[in-house]
Amino acid sequence: MARIFLALFCILTVFLTSAPAESVRVVTRDLEPFSFEKDGRRVGFAMELWENVARELDIDFTATSVPSAKDMVAAVEAMSADVAVGALSITSEREKQIDFSQPFYESGLQIAVTNKGVGVAGTIWAMLGNLFSWQLVTGLAVTIAIMFFISHLVWLYEHPVNEEMWPRSYLTGIGESLWWTLSIFLVGGADNKGPVGLGGRIVATVWMVASVVAVSLLTASLSAILTVNTLAGDIRGPSDFPGKSIATIGGSMSESWLSKLGQSEGQRINIQTFPSVAACLDALKTSQVQAVVFDAPVLKYYINKLGDDDIILVPGLFEENNYGFGLHQDSPLRERINRTLLDLAENGATDALKEKWFGKDF
Repeated sequence: MARIFLALFCILTVFLTSAPAESVRVVTRDLEPFSFEKDGRRVGFAMELWENVARELDIDFTATSVPSAKDMVAAVEAMSADVAVGALSITSEREKQIDFSQPFYESGLQIAVTNKGVGVAGTIWAMLGNLFSWQLVTGLAVTIAIMFFISHLVWLYEHPVNEEMWPRSYLTGIGESLWWTLSIFLVGGADNKGPVGLGGRIVATVWMVASVVAVSLLTASLSAILTVNTLAGDIRGPSDFPGKSIATIGGSMSESWLSKLGQSEGQRINIQTFPSVAACLDALKTSQVQAVVFDAPVLKYYINKLGDDDIILVPGLFEENNYGFGLHQDSPLRERINRTLLDLAENGATDALKEKWFGKDF
């Protein structure tokens, strides 16, 4: 009898230890560098992160590809898939349809434009044009007015006690005073010329300090204007979209955002959708559209992959968002996946994957 019980125990043990792993249906889409086919297998940052999660949770999975993020959400909502894996932005609209894991990648939208054919001459003309912007003209007018005011104060204080440097004649005295004020502003001093009276020296001290601050602000403003505003074309941010043709991927969060922007601005944005980022960039290069709007890391990856200097990214992100795994509402997998994502982040596995797919400056 003991032998029979021992044999049954061994059989039960083998059965339990060899029980099949949990099976999960995954839906994804082709979007480098997050999920795509290469050499007969699916790779990418999001897919390999999911593989790590599945391995830790002892999950077997089968992956099915669909054309868009919208289709991924629909598949999970319809229960034809259990997990959506890829560059899937967590948005309030999608939260109404499905649930999400905790974020595993911070992203945002960015603009790609072309600078083809601009050249040195075009860049110089663009810079000169930007120098005559109303902001700079207004700032220059205010600065000149302040310089006239300081010059009058110095002349009023100095000509009674220092007539040699600040003549009593109004026009001559103000001319000398303006020269001194301008020299302080531009080079920080005027050779062989300076106030000697108490009032003049107080005004001079205030003007010297103000000049240092003003020159620093002016330098920073000019750098920003000449860097951003000399980009090819006339799209420097979302406010320039109305009336333009903008490319993005159909069914993406960026398409929804562009549609809402056009409605809120009250001006038509010609949104052209394409099946892939590569197709969007091709449309930009062939002048079918004037800009491409999509997730920043994906745009940067494709532009670097193309190695095309004629396509550049407009500095700055907008509509920042996070990527997560899509799940059924109240999915029992959510808590387990979240714990595993935290473990992978803490032990450095997530950072290693980011460096692999995005480089050290991710």
